[in-house]
Amino acid sequence: MTPLDELLEIERRLWRNDADIYAATYLPEAVLIYVDTAVEAIRGENAAGRHWAEVSFSAETAVEIAAGTCLLAYHADARWNDQPTAEAVDCLTVYVKRDGRWRVAAHQQTGNP
Repeated sequence: MTPLDELLEIERRLWRNDADIYAATYLPEAVLIYVDTAVEAIRGENAAGRHWAEVSFSAETAVEIAAGTCLLAYHADARWNDQPTAEAVDCLTVYVKRDGRWRVAAHQQTGNP
């Protein structure tokens, strides 16, 4: 499996909107507003019955920027279960390999109307 395939699989799991997956995947010091805040927000969405009904990726690319550090960029079209249309976002995630597994060090999503 290529690094691109491996990292995209992790991203697909993150789009399942599961707080436990986020907590296990993001480094405690990850740059993403605040990891604890994001995990709690996901738990609130789950409690309200909100989840991503569908997501598709395109324009995927991964670049190894240093040993054990990869930058993943892709476009996502994702639709919440309570929305009729998908949202378009461009995503950029920095992964670092810690203890033999990829962990998120930073993530940025930008809306793309």
